[in-house]
Amino acid sequence: MKEEDVSKMGFHTHHGHYEFCVMLFGLCNAPSSFQATMSSIFGSYLRKFIIVFFDDILIYSKSFAEHLDHLAKDFELLLAGRFFLKFYKCTFTQQQVEYLGHVVSQHGVKPVPTKVEAIQTWPISRSMRALCGYLVFIAALSRDMHPSWPL
Repeated sequence: MKEEDVSKMGFHTHHGHYEFCVMLFGLCNAPSSFQATMSSIFGSYLRKFIIVFFDDILIYSKSFAEHLDHLAKDFELLLAGRFFLKFYKCTFTQQQVEYLGHVVSQHGVKPVPTKVEAIQTWPISRSMRALCGYLVFIAALSRDMHPSWPL
């Protein structure tokens, strides 16, 4: 782990403050801890112009000028929290994005058309086994759209 990232893995117990010097793979609360950190960093802007789901940060705006202002605020908050972006994973100024199984655009939020089509064209179940297969398929689609839902 890089020296400058050690403080990001810090935590408090009744025995004091601890910081890991190596990344803990398999840390059972890492996703929820990271989500809590992101919620804390972006707190006052969440659901106003920022949505965060783990490492996905979605910034939405009504105009391009407003979007540039929102991006600047987002970058300032990440920098203040000592978080950094990998540029190759970023996309900017998109007119629409696919996010958690939905298409988000200026026209609102709609499910991804191919997922709706897959449900509509699924053959009619003629046996209990086929019905169970369909239910597993629907659960998997739901999980794609809402990854926090258990399967």
